[in-house]
Amino acid sequence: MVSRQETIPSRLRMTSEPSKEELLTQLTEFKQEVEELRKEQEKLREEQEQLRKENEELRAENEELRKENEELRADNEELRQENKRLRAKLRWYEGPHTPPSKDQSDAGESSSSSDDEDDDDGEDEPRTDGGTPGRKSGHKPEWRDAPDPDQEIEVTCECCPECGEDFDESVGVSPRLVEEIPDPQPPETTQYNRHRYECDCCGEETVASHPDCPDKGQFGVNVIANAAVSRYDYRLPYRKIADRFEQLHELELSGASAWHATERAARAGRCEYERIRDQIQDADVVHIDETGMKRDGEQAWIWTFTTERHTLYAVRESRGHDVPAEVLGEDFAGTIVCDGWGAYPAFSEKLQRCWAHILREAEDAADEQAEGEPIYRALRQLYVALQTRLESDLTVRERAELQRVARRELESLIERSVPDGPVATLLGKIEGGLDHWLTFVGEPAVSPTNNAAENALREPVVLRKIIGTLRNDRGLFVHETVLSLLATWRQQGRNPYEEFRRVVRDNEMISRAHAVPAVETSG
Repeated sequence: MVSRQETIPSRLRMTSEPSKEELLTQLTEFKQEVEELRKEQEKLREEQEQLRKENEELRAENEELRKENEELRADNEELRQENKRLRAKLRWYEGPHTPPSKDQSDAGESSSSSDDEDDDDGEDEPRTDGGTPGRKSGHKPEWRDAPDPDQEIEVTCECCPECGEDFDESVGVSPRLVEEIPDPQPPETTQYNRHRYECDCCGEETVASHPDCPDKGQFGVNVIANAAVSRYDYRLPYRKIADRFEQLHELELSGASAWHATERAARAGRCEYERIRDQIQDADVVHIDETGMKRDGEQAWIWTFTTERHTLYAVRESRGHDVPAEVLGEDFAGTIVCDGWGAYPAFSEKLQRCWAHILREAEDAADEQAEGEPIYRALRQLYVALQTRLESDLTVRERAELQRVARRELESLIERSVPDGPVATLLGKIEGGLDHWLTFVGEPAVSPTNNAAENALREPVVLRKIIGTLRNDRGLFVHETVLSLLATWRQQGRNPYEEFRRVVRDNEMISRAHAVPAVETSG
C-alpha cells in the first residue's frame, strides 16, 4: 500500500503536460489531502492536550493523596500523643481509694487498687504459663527490649569435657547478652587558679569566674546532684550517702558534707521552685492537701499543691487559709479540689469536695449504724451514675441540668430523719458542702476526687517516718524545695539526676540571693 506522502507527488508526476482540468482536479485533491492532514494534526494535538490534562490531573490527585497521607500521619501522631496524655492523666487521677475501683471490686471484678493487692490474703495460684514462680495470677510479665551489644566475644571449646575427644567445627551458637556497669571511677580533682584583678579607675577587685567552678565549696555539680537524689529519691541517711561516695568513688566526705551538698542543690533549685509556684498560680484546677510534721519537736504542716504537670510542697506552721492565700495568691481564680477542712472554703468559694472522702465516711457510718446503709448505697449509686453520664459529650445546658438533678438527690438525703451519731454527722458534712460536691459536673477539667493530692503526700509521709523531725528552717527549706522538684520532674517524665545537674550548673550562683523562709514554731 502506497502511503499518502508518496501518493501526492506521484500523481503530480503522472503526466508531463496535464491539462488545465486535470491540474484543477489534482489541485482540489491535493487541497483535500492537506485539509485531512491538517484535521489529523489537529486531532493529534487535541489528543496530546487531553493526555497532558489527564497527566496533570493524575499529578494533582497524587499530590492530594500525598497530602492526605501526611495529614493522616499527623492525625495518627496527634492521637498517639493524646492517648499518652490521657493515660498519664488517668494514672494521675487514679488512686487506691477511687470510688469506681471500689464499685468494681464490689461487683466481683478485679480492682486496680494497690491496697487491694496488699490486702489479698489468699494464696497465690500455681503458675501455668511459665512465668516467674510466686508472681500473682493474672499479672502479665513485662519484658524490656534487648539492647544492642557493644562488643561480641566468641566463646569456644576445644574438646569434649566428658571424654576428651577434640571438637570439629561448632554446630551452632547460643548467644547470651550480659549487661554490666563500668567500674566505679575515682573523683577528678581540678584546681581553678582564679585570677584577681583590681580596677585602676574605681579600685574594685574582681575574681575571674569559670562556669564549672563554684564560688563556694569544694564539690562539683555531679557530687551535689548525687547527694540530693540519694537523700530524697533513695531516702538514704546522710551518713550512708557519705559511705557510698567513699565505697564507689573513693571520695571521702562526712555526713555533714553530704547535707551541705544537698542544701546547695536545694538553693540552686529554688529558682525552679518559684517557676513551679508561678505555673500553679496560673492553673485552672489545683488539688490541695496537708499533713502534719515536726520541726524540732514542734508541730508544723507540709502542704501540697498539685496540678497535672506540677507539684509544690510548702512547710508552714499554720494549717489555716493563710497558707493557700500565700502560695496561690489572694486573687487566685482557679478551682480547688480538696477535702472538708475548713481552711479551704475560708480561702475560696470555687471548690470541689472530694467524693472519695465522703464515700469512705459513708461506708464507715453504715458499719456503725444501720441507718447509714441506705445513705451510703444512695451516695455510691449517685456517684457512679454521674460518672457514667459524664462519659458522654454533654452540652453546657445538659451539664447544668445534671447538676440540678444531682443536687436534688443530695438534698433528699439531707432531709432524712436519723438519730444522733455517725450518720447524723455524715449528713451534716454533706449539707455543709452542698455547694461544692457537684462542681465537677459543670466543669469537665475538675476531678471529683482529691486522689492526686493524697498521692502527692505519700512521699513526704514516708520520709516523715524515716527522718522523724526536721531541726530548723534550713532543713525545712531543703525539704520542701527538693521534694517539689522531684515530684514535678517525675510528673513530666524527666530524669532527676540530670535535672539537678542542670539547675546546679545554671542557677547555683543566682540562688544565693534566695533567703531561707522562716517557719515559726507553734507554741
